[in-house]
Parts: sequence; structure tokens; C-alpha cells
Amino acid sequence: MRLETSFNMHIVTFVKLFNATQRTGIPMLALIREMMYNYAKDHKHMHITRGTVKYQKRDIDGNWKVFRVSLNEKDYELFTDMRKVMKLSVSYLVALSIKKYLDKIVYKILKKNHRYAYLIHDAIGERIGKLKNWIFSWYIIKRRRIPDY
Repeated sequence: MRLETSFNMHIVTFVKLFNATQRTGIPMLALIREMMYNYAKDHKHMHITRGTVKYQKRDIDGNWKVFRVSLNEKDYELFTDMRKVMKLSVSYLVALSIKKYLDKIVYKILKKNHRYAYLIHDAIGERIGKLKNWIFSWYIIKRRRIPDY
């Protein structure tokens, strides 16, 4: 099953992603997915906070692009879990992942030594009295095969 959603991207971020797609021949969504998996895998540097969800800094309307995507269920669940844990909007997480990982991933793809990430995701809820305790599991493995999108 595929889920339709969209990300708000600053035009500078979108152009950077578009250029990476042109250089590598890998679709934008595949690059976004790969960067978000790398961000989730980098759990040592995740900031788990309380409070409300934070969004990207405002800019004039003409500097934003809505990027519509169709995600599979596992990707959608990972992205929304990251939103819940890190208290950042999915669009903001995508922008941060592009800033942090895009150049590294493009370099590895062009050098032909990139290993693509695959996700095994699970969420378990257990009731303890009146509380519901949720455990989110993200297991990300790397392989050399180009993923199907």
C-alpha cells in the first residue's frame, strides 16, 4: 500500500536535490529515502525532546516548493516516528537529512561503492495500568543492490 503525502522544501534545498538526481540518475524520492534512513541510523546524535513540533524557518512564499510523494507504509511510519521522537516536522527532517547526507551519498554513488539502506520497522504497544507504552524499532541494513522504487 502506498501513502500520499508532501514535503515543503526551500527552493535552495530542492535545487540541490534536483542536481544530485541529475548527476546520479537516482530518483529524488530514492535519495530522500536513503538520507532519511541514514538520519535514523545516526541515533547517537538524535535529539529527543519534549514539547511541540518545530518547523523550518519562515521565508517568503515564492522560495518554497511542495514536493508530493507516494511512500510505502514502512517509509511513512519511519518518517512519522522520527517526527514524534525528534519533535521536528517531516519536511524539516528531510531538509536536515539533505544538508547532512546528500553530498556523502552522491559521492559514494558516483564512486560506485554505495550500499543502499533497507528498513525493518516495528511498533509494539503494551498497556501498563491506564498507560499505553509504545516501543518503536528501526533496524536498518545495508546492501549493494539498487532498491526498487
